[in-house]
Amino acid sequence: MATFRWGILGTGSVSQAFLLGLQACSTPAAATVVASRTRSNAERFAKDFGVPVVASSYEAAAASSDVDALYIATPPSAHETHALAGIAAGKPVLIEKPIALDAPAAARIIQAARANGVFCVEGMWTRFQPLIRAAHARLVAGEIGEVRAFRGEFCGPSRPDVSLSNFDPARGGGTLMHKGVYAASLARLFLGPVTEVSSMARIGSTGVDEDCALVLRHEDGSISTIRASNRTTGSNDVLIYGTKGLLHLLSPIARPPAARFTYHPENTGAGGNKTMGKLQRRLAAGLGQNLKQRADPVIRALRSASGKAVIGHYRGNGFSHEADALMQGVAAGATESELMPLDQSLEIMAIIDKAKANW
Repeated sequence: MATFRWGILGTGSVSQAFLLGLQACSTPAAATVVASRTRSNAERFAKDFGVPVVASSYEAAAASSDVDALYIATPPSAHETHALAGIAAGKPVLIEKPIALDAPAAARIIQAARANGVFCVEGMWTRFQPLIRAAHARLVAGEIGEVRAFRGEFCGPSRPDVSLSNFDPARGGGTLMHKGVYAASLARLFLGPVTEVSSMARIGSTGVDEDCALVLRHEDGSISTIRASNRTTGSNDVLIYGTKGLLHLLSPIARPPAARFTYHPENTGAGGNKTMGKLQRRLAAGLGQNLKQRADPVIRALRSASGKAVIGHYRGNGFSHEADALMQGVAAGATESELMPLDQSLEIMAIIDKAKANW
């Protein structure tokens, strides 16, 4: 089998991780061309990672005959320009999340890809990992009953620095674009289309959102809450609540190592306005509450222990799954991925745009 050749646009840490992730792909793959804002950056990257060709520009990399597909990991503000260049050259594109700077830009990318019959997919690597796929299948099968709510969090403290794209508004920075988007994408996957968005944010000294919180109402009435920050720590996990149980995706949210299903009996709602009996009054009084405080942690621990752990190991560093999705899709003659449909990428950008409008 011939080695699939990747052109890498952007030389930051994510591009480095993606290139290393190619080593674990089920399809033989290698980076053959690299381009960056400055030639010196591209040359340094090529030397460090053994990439044979340094392109003179992003456009030259897109047009190169040494490339079968492009991985676009430039700042979000440049995604549209670079994706359209690749699509115009007939090159499949894997665009690092978020797919674009905003929903209109995402729509233009998608329209161009479909008009030209070129494979295009957002590199939301979490969506391609085996654990997420297994957990989603079990939720759809009704394992925790009717899904009613989602809570996702992605936080990590960083020092504000406008030289970093994460803190630069001109390049599409901000904690929602770089971190909150993970939770938004998972909320859309697990709970379905979103019909209403409420949000608040704290804008930092460089002009981007450093802390944000979102509440989403989904088409079926379920509710998602999302928190993201690039100034504080957080649990960085996901909880999905159903009428019969709970799904906990363990931290880190971007690449969870395991999940746990915990089940609970449905409350019949008995009680209401009936007068308490003697035993109920004793349990509701101080002595009863003291006993309850001691027993509850044990009961919760036993209930958690009785749940089902789900392990879905990712290959390599986790980036191989999205690369394989593109390579296998191209080989099959597809133009987009069933695991990360373009229409959902557009929906998620619309959620982000609506959240920002609240600020």
